[in-house]
Amino acid sequence: MSGVNTRHVCRHIYLLNAKIDHLTSFNTDEGRVSREQVYILEIIAEEPNITQKELISKMKKEQTAVSRAVQKMVDYGYIHKSQSKEDLRATYLQISDRGLELIDALDDEICRLTDDVLSDLSKEEVKSLTEILNKIHH
Repeated sequence: MSGVNTRHVCRHIYLLNAKIDHLTSFNTDEGRVSREQVYILEIIAEEPNITQKELISKMKKEQTAVSRAVQKMVDYGYIHKSQSKEDLRATYLQISDRGLELIDALDDEICRLTDDVLSDLSKEEVKSLTEILNKIHH
């Protein structure tokens, strides 16, 4: 990456992340649900019976932060937890019907917010950005 100011790139990534965080906090009957909590619900919906340890690894976050978010989602009734019978240290996570309903209810709003963030980009730029983000993420 010679000639590229990585500090400048990092600053733009940080500012984009802050903008998305600001836009993507959702009101529910139980209170506010953050983008991170919605992401947790989406992962659990896509991977039923994912362990909490696997979820922590996927999110690349501290165990305490993920555990706190998961417990909040359990308290709201969006997630069910069950302990493994084989390994008492492992906790399996399943999304509840209520969690699925929340994801469905927020889907249109999330798509609208994403469209707003990307509104100044051409279709080709959105495609390129998507490819770059996929490359960085994996």
